[in-house]
Amino acid sequence: MRIFDIQEKTIINKIISGEGYARNLINIVDNFLSGVRIILSRKEKTAKFLFETANSEPTEKEISSNILREKRLIELLITHLTLLRYLEKEELAFLFEPAEVSNDIVTFGQGAVNAPSYSRAISDKTIVDLLLRYVDKEIRPSPLLRQLVKNNYLSDEEKKFQKQYFATWFTIITSAVLGLYGIYNNHQNSIAQEKQFKKQLNENEKLSRIISDSIKGTKVKAINYKSNIKKITNALSQISKNLSETEKEHVVKVEFVPQLEEDKK
Repeated sequence: MRIFDIQEKTIINKIISGEGYARNLINIVDNFLSGVRIILSRKEKTAKFLFETANSEPTEKEISSNILREKRLIELLITHLTLLRYLEKEELAFLFEPAEVSNDIVTFGQGAVNAPSYSRAISDKTIVDLLLRYVDKEIRPSPLLRQLVKNNYLSDEEKKFQKQYFATWFTIITSAVLGLYGIYNNHQNSIAQEKQFKKQLNENEKLSRIISDSIKGTKVKAINYKSNIKKITNALSQISKNLSETEKEHVVKVEFVPQLEEDKK
C-alpha cells in the first residue's frame, strides 16, 4: 500500500463523501479552476486552458501571472489523474461511464463563457489521455478504500503492526516508569528509616540523661554504724562479765521501761 500525501487524502475524502455522479473528476477539480476553463476534444485528442482576461487582448501582467498559474494547474491535474489511475488499478475505486458519451467537446471549470479569454494548450500527451479517459466517469469507492480512510490511511496489516508497536512501547515505558518509581520509593523509605533511626537515637539519649539525673538526685550520704556497733559490743561484754561473777540462780534482768503519761504526772 502506497503512502498518500495530504492533497491525495483530500481528493480521496471528496470521493468518499460524494454521492452518485457528483463523484467525478470535473466536480473534484472544479474548486481550483476559478476564472479558468479546460476544453477537451475527443476527436482531436487535445486539451487546453482558457484564462479569463479583462479585455479581448491579455496584458503582459495577465500573461505572466497565468504562466505561473498554468504550472500549478498542471501539477494539480497530474496529482488527481495519477491518483485515479492508481485507485482504479488497485481496485480501490471503480470508474465507469454512467451513460454513453456522444459529445466531442467537453468543457468544465469556473471561467465565464462570455468573458474575454486566451488559450494555452496542454502539451503533455499523458495528461491529455488521462483527462479524456476519466473526465466522464463516475468514481465509486470500494469497501477497501472506505476501510483505508477509516484506518487513517493504514492497511489492516499496518494498523495491526501499529497497535503491536504502540503496545510494545507502552509496555517498555510502563516498565521503566515502575522501575524508576521503585528506585525512588526505596530511596524515600531509606531516608525515612534513617530519620526514624536518628529520632529514636535522640529519644534514647534523652531517656538516658533523665535516668542519670534522677539517680544523682536521689543519692544519699552513706550512714556510719561503727560507733553504734561498738557501744552494743561493750554492753554485751559487760553483761557477760556480771553473769559470771554472780550465782547461777541469780538472774539479771535488763528492762527498758517506757515512760508513761501517768508517771509524768
